[in-house]
Amino acid sequence: MKQKVYKFLRWLEKYTQTDMVYLAKGSFWLITGKIILFICSFGAMIAFARFLPKQDFGTYRYVLSIIGVLTIFTLPGIDLALVKAIARGKEGTFFTCFKTKIKWGIIAGVISLAISIYYFFTGNLVLAIAFLIAAIFLPIMDAFFVFNSFWQGKKRFDLQNKFLISIQILATISLILVIFFTRNIIFILLTYSVAHTFLRAFFFLMTARKLKNQEKEKEALPFGKHLSVMTAAGMIGEQFDKILLWQFLGPIPVAIYSFAQLPVIRIRDMLPIASLALPKLSQKNLAEIKKGLLKKTFKLFFLSIPLAITYILLAPFLFKIFFPAYLSSIPYSQALALILVFIPFTLISSALIAQARKKELYLINFISPCLKIILLFVLLPFFGMWGAVLAILIGQFFNSILLLYLFKKL
Repeated sequence: MKQKVYKFLRWLEKYTQTDMVYLAKGSFWLITGKIILFICSFGAMIAFARFLPKQDFGTYRYVLSIIGVLTIFTLPGIDLALVKAIARGKEGTFFTCFKTKIKWGIIAGVISLAISIYYFFTGNLVLAIAFLIAAIFLPIMDAFFVFNSFWQGKKRFDLQNKFLISIQILATISLILVIFFTRNIIFILLTYSVAHTFLRAFFFLMTARKLKNQEKEKEALPFGKHLSVMTAAGMIGEQFDKILLWQFLGPIPVAIYSFAQLPVIRIRDMLPIASLALPKLSQKNLAEIKKGLLKKTFKLFFLSIPLAITYILLAPFLFKIFFPAYLSSIPYSQALALILVFIPFTLISSALIAQARKKELYLINFISPCLKIILLFVLLPFFGMWGAVLAILIGQFFNSILLLYLFKKL
């Protein structure tokens, strides 16, 4: 049976121009992992919808959005650079990246502490304690996550996803229990931070024992820092909609908007295009990559359209069953489902990262997010949540066009 499946996958390669054996092996674990992660996330969303008031959930999402912006200082681009280095056998880069992320993460902790002090003196003790918790855990929580990049670079998607699944299941169970018994934002944030930090630390130590050499890739840190700067605008744009909604409209609209956005984001994250593509593309030269990448991108593009349509049709039923308190989120969620159409363009982005095309990556990761941020400032005050939805969709469309243009120019 295995031999027949193997022959069938090799036969498919004539039409897909893709290593189908690699895709099948890697995608099985990645898709299995992402399905379980989706179920965990979905379970947490049900708990939030059932047991936490909208006002409190909006506050929780606001805090996470600020934390999301502060993680820029933990140099998230180093994770991608580490994947590239490990794929080339430079395993000593693992500890170098870990130490660098902790050093820079201290800046995030200091800023979070300053925000905590600000809210303390303005009389908002909930936010003051929330950002104090973030200040303690920010410098280390993200640094321990480099174990994920190591196994992705090794193309050991089985171990990578077993570790991620373990973290997500244990952290989600802890979170749901705290939501049910306390319904307190501070305890929820503390549980989230403690669970993720200690579980990531455990798997970090397990991974560190598997290093086979101390060879380092000199370009990993400089390139990782470049990637972090490149993605800074994108990370701000990713969270800025919730921050502005909080400032203009308050916590309840943030909660409604978050429930519209989260299912779409979780579905988008289930598709492991970038995770599979980056290690493979890192081992090819530009000529090999350009040969068939656009054809694969457009094939995936036409497959993603039915996915978006299916979600749009099913969203009203899903919200009525699982999130009855958030029925007002349905039209926003249906509109945001158009994001799913643009998922295949991450393949082009992965190719640019694999080839370390700094100029093109700077343009993509700066121009599109800046456009989105400008549109948020312009549209949100006049159109509220619909302004945020329009800003995201226009920004995503422009980003895809820009990716195509820059890739063709290579």
